[in-house]
This record gives sequence, structure tokens and C-alpha cells, in this order.
Amino acid sequence: LNCAVIAITGSSGKTSTKDLLACVLSEFGDTIAPEGSFNTEVGVPLTILRANADTRFLVLEMGMRGLGHIEYLCELSSPSIGVLLNIGSAHIGMLGSQKAIAQAKGELIEGLPSSGLAILNGDDPFVREQAVRTQARVVFFGESGTADVRASDVDLDPMARPKFTLHYGGQEAKVKLRVHGEHFVSNALAVASVALEIGLPLDEVAAALSKATIQ
Repeated sequence: LNCAVIAITGSSGKTSTKDLLACVLSEFGDTIAPEGSFNTEVGVPLTILRANADTRFLVLEMGMRGLGHIEYLCELSSPSIGVLLNIGSAHIGMLGSQKAIAQAKGELIEGLPSSGLAILNGDDPFVREQAVRTQARVVFFGESGTADVRASDVDLDPMARPKFTLHYGGQEAKVKLRVHGEHFVSNALAVASVALEIGLPLDEVAAALSKATIQ
């Protein structure tokens, strides 16, 4: 298959970010993404099998139940772009600490080729620390001034739909999301990072984000 393989993991927001990314990328080319949260050693291959010669973007969601799981999924799928959203405490009962969760989730970026791209949440210190584990180029997203793909002027409308200014490479564009909740700002930045780094124009990415709807 001659397509960009993009894998997403994190403690929360994987499925909604995957849906948002698929919605945006489908504006630019044939896109395959998992149905629901097909993110296991069964779900990931089932998604890969749906891709064909026309597929331009293959979006995968990767879950884990312990160390080695994401490494295995990477061996199955060979992603060229890895997105690490956040490190929460959802698996603490299984792995004991956030540091151990970060170690397991970080297998995604460790598995990227040196020609690949690691997209990391710069606002999450546990995620930022993972940058040293990859040979791939690292791009940070977030609301801090040092982020490569950044949101400023974040505001919520009365229905909690976020709007913000998207900054990238010295340019900016307005985004007004149709999804609800401030957490979608971070998810949208992750999506924008993928789209911008594969060469899609900022104004078109902002427009696609602004009209994207997910289930």
C-alpha cells in the first residue's frame, strides 16, 4: 500500500481524535479509519485490510493493556506518523504509575522510522518526555508559546463549542469547531499537526476542522 499510515494513542480522546482526523483528511483524499474504537490486535488488522490501492490516508487507533502491546501493533502496521495525545491515569491499576503508562504508550513513537513523524502533546509533561525515544522528527502541539502547532485565543460559545486561532509556521487561521467541549482544542491541534505536516495548506486545514462533525 502506498499511503500515509497514521497511528494515534493516548489515555483519553483516541477515538474522537481519530474520527476528527478521518473527517478532515477525507476532504483531501481517500481515507480509511477504524469503525468505533477498533484498537486491539484484532481491530487494527481489520482496519488495515479495508485499505486498497486508492487509499491515501490510513488512520489507526492503538489501545494497550500493558507493555509490549503497542509495539506489537506497530510491527503489524508500520506507521509513518505517530500521535501521542496524553498520558492519564486510566491504566494505573494495570501498570502502577503514569510513568509506566507513558513507557507503554511511547512504544508508538519508538516504533517510527527515522524518516517518520512523531506528533506529541507539548502541554503534557509525560508526553513531552517521550520525545527522546524516537529517531523520527518531532512536532509538538499545544497552547504554550513553544508549540510548533499552537492554539491561542481559545473561547467557548454558549454550547461549549471551542473556537481558537491556529498558528503554524508563522501563519495563522481561525477555527470554529462544531464539536462540544474544551478538550477538543487539544484533539483538533493533534489533527491539524498531522494535516499540516503532510503538506496540506493551513487555511484549508482550518476550514476542514471547522466543518468536521463526528458521531
